[in-house]
Amino acid sequence: MQPEVVIYTTPTCAYCAAAKRWFKDHGVSYTEHDVSRDPVKATEMYRLTGQGSVPVIRIGGQVMIGFDPLQLAKLLPDAGNGNGAAGPSAEKVSLGMAAQSLTQDKADELGLPSAFGVVVGPVRQGGPAASAGLREGDVLVGIGSYTLQNLAQLQGVVAAKKPGDSIDLRVWRAGEDLEVTVEFPAPEPETPQAAAPQPGAPEAAPDTADPEADAGDIPATEPG
Repeated sequence: MQPEVVIYTTPTCAYCAAAKRWFKDHGVSYTEHDVSRDPVKATEMYRLTGQGSVPVIRIGGQVMIGFDPLQLAKLLPDAGNGNGAAGPSAEKVSLGMAAQSLTQDKADELGLPSAFGVVVGPVRQGGPAASAGLREGDVLVGIGSYTLQNLAQLQGVVAAKKPGDSIDLRVWRAGEDLEVTVEFPAPEPETPQAAAPQPGAPEAAPDTADPEADAGDIPATEPG
């Protein structure tokens, strides 16, 4: 049986929307309280956490601040697979690049005012990041109108996406501020399978050429 799930939000909170999207995609029922319009619930949230940041999510007796899909999956082990019901794993999306959190030393080296952001590493050719024009050495400093804190936050937002979605990023590149939209392509429709050859009909010779190895997803890494 699913424990009670309550989320405290505001209308302009991007991570509140991401958390609610996660709940919907995983078939989790929840109660939402908009603390910008309900002072009683705002006080209730403050008593739970001692601070005013959103989202705040209460799952049974557990309280978490922010949107962390990995923690949600641990606290809601019976949640669905991302398609609203239990079953085989839902298709995941990836930016197709390596990355690490911006450190203070790197921020000083680049002349950035603070160590908030994510440094882009090698970008996989043909992946969503490359298609959006991201390059190795770019610094991702924001998601939409919100400041991007670190790699973990970026991974949480990407984890809430599915094929066909997109994400708006603010990028710092050699002193220039850019805005890019990364699109996660929807899967191609399946093509009908060829009919099996009839008895006596000639069969095509097997293709013996080695296909080019799939580059796969370049893992995101934190600095050691």
